[in-house]
Amino acid sequence: MKHNDSVADRSPEIRPEVGEVMDYIRHIFKALRVSSSQFEKDLGLSAAQVFVLKKLKDEPGLSINELANRTVTHQSSVSVVVKKLEEQKLVQRSTSKQDSRKVVVFLTEEGAGKLAKIPRALQEDMIETLLNMPNEKTVALAKLMKEFVQKAGIVDGSVAPMFDEYKS
Repeated sequence: MKHNDSVADRSPEIRPEVGEVMDYIRHIFKALRVSSSQFEKDLGLSAAQVFVLKKLKDEPGLSINELANRTVTHQSSVSVVVKKLEEQKLVQRSTSKQDSRKVVVFLTEEGAGKLAKIPRALQEDMIETLLNMPNEKTVALAKLMKEFVQKAGIVDGSVAPMFDEYKS
């Protein structure tokens, strides 16, 4: 009687570094999920919403494009976050005093009050860490990550939502 090979017996041996990379990816996702869950539980806000509020506290009166730049994400994602914050009356949009064609975003009193209770966001630490790394390392990391997500079929050409803004 011939023994049937299992799928594991037929698959190539997985190199240890592949497991390491997958572990690091899981660590990042877990940390972002835990951080966002904690903000949702404690404050009723997503981590992305907290991140935008903090940027507006640091620099009041930013446009959506400027907020996108500061949060290192796409303007359409920031626009969705700002809309949700507006609905909660934590931010408001108004016309720029310097340029009447430009719309800027400010914290409301409610938004400033909410911020007083907010700890540092994980995204702030991640961006700060990347900014403090030597440029050649961040360039190499960006190239490798781009190649990975493209070859894995993760990138479909659409803009990724800001951190945890996958819910509508």
